[in-house]
Amino acid sequence: MQRMADTPVSAAAVRRPTLRYQTTLLVLMFADILCVLLMYLITFVLRIYVSFPFTVDLLPSIRFSEVNHPLFILATSQIILLYFFGFYDLHALVHRTRLVTNVAAALGVQLLATSAWYFFRGDLLFPRSVLVLLWLLNTVGVTVLRLWVVRWLARVRPLRVLLVGAAEELVTFLSGLPEVFHTPGLNLVGLVAVDHPMTATAHSSVPWLGKVEDLPQLMREYHIEEVILLSQPTWKDSFIDSLVRSSDGWREYEDRPRVLVVPSVYDILVGRVSTLRLHDVPLVEVLKDPQEDLAFLVKEIVDVGIAAVLLLLSLPVLCIAICCIKFTSSGPTLYRQRRVGRDGQEFVMYKLRTMVDGAEVATGPILAGVGDERITRVGRFLRATRIDEIPQLFNVLNGTMSLVGPRPERPEFVEEFLRTIPGYAERLLVKPGLTGLAQVNGEYHTTAEYKLKYDLAYIYNYSLWLDMRIMAETVKVMLTRRGV
Repeated sequence: MQRMADTPVSAAAVRRPTLRYQTTLLVLMFADILCVLLMYLITFVLRIYVSFPFTVDLLPSIRFSEVNHPLFILATSQIILLYFFGFYDLHALVHRTRLVTNVAAALGVQLLATSAWYFFRGDLLFPRSVLVLLWLLNTVGVTVLRLWVVRWLARVRPLRVLLVGAAEELVTFLSGLPEVFHTPGLNLVGLVAVDHPMTATAHSSVPWLGKVEDLPQLMREYHIEEVILLSQPTWKDSFIDSLVRSSDGWREYEDRPRVLVVPSVYDILVGRVSTLRLHDVPLVEVLKDPQEDLAFLVKEIVDVGIAAVLLLLSLPVLCIAICCIKFTSSGPTLYRQRRVGRDGQEFVMYKLRTMVDGAEVATGPILAGVGDERITRVGRFLRATRIDEIPQLFNVLNGTMSLVGPRPERPEFVEEFLRTIPGYAERLLVKPGLTGLAQVNGEYHTTAEYKLKYDLAYIYNYSLWLDMRIMAETVKVMLTRRGV
């Protein structure tokens, strides 16, 4: 580790470059595909011209033209398995240990899958030695790619890290981990004490920067990108310990109860444990940029394709709804409203008008409630069935919204919620959606605080499968006319 330089660092230089991160992911995916295809070709060449201890004889060159080559399976499984084994989380790669064995395990599944494909095809001509040798060479290639990425990230911009905890625990932590000062890709900027800072420095290269009350200012001043919290035991730890520990072979509670928690924002973010390592110390990742997940890149492509199909299928329903609005109330049929999207950027959201024309002229911006008299009779049906949301498919196509995500709020409400609801800014990290976890689980009277918990649970547990489940639940909500 190097001590932070005394020269100031510009915010633009240290701001997390999400676009560059995503570009690196795409390049790495392309490199992984090239790697497995290249190693496949090299494997055949080696088997034809080089004798290996575990082989009986050289492979006849004509065999290359006789067999079915599983190129699509190799390329596809390479991406899928490396993703599920966490090798597209670039920040985790900085902390990752035992890289070779983990890569070998992931690609071992690829070896089994490819072997199974040949077995069920009944193709006995393919030489098994090629698959084994490919597994070895591919493991080396993928490992080298990851090591190069880690070195590149460390050289371009090491993560600026802050350690926060009790002063005594911080000293003990650093004393027991001298290797932390030499971890590539990490720059330990300083220490922050939750009780009182030590008068003397634990290590000359790591300064005490202040108390926990100074954290907001320190984060801005030193442009911190990663904070490691050293936790202290609480009454919760003691209580859980009393439920699980044994005394003379007998548990303190014979009938151990279930323990449920009404989660705080912190609990929800920790809910999906993403484990990292700092040498032999396990770390649990709480806050991260969800856009850096490869699944969110795939999500944007899937959104556009599904939105285009849904828009075509829903055109007849949309036309009928427009006619009903036009003939039952005065005013425009399409309602344009400014909403807040990803990164706090405002955009124009489209909806079918469900309220009387000029509904907020006298009151100003207010949230709609149960039995709101401003909603027209046709509007109540359109809201209950979600037909009024169909024009938002245009928002999905122009990139301002997603099919699934937190519902976008108006700027006036967002400004208030940012002041009054802890953690509300987290929901602005992703694109807003036509539907979301809060919409299929909540009701109109559900408070913004509890809707936020659903939104954060969605963001930090995201998967394409979760999107499919929410869209299926949305159809159910439309048929039963419940939800928000």
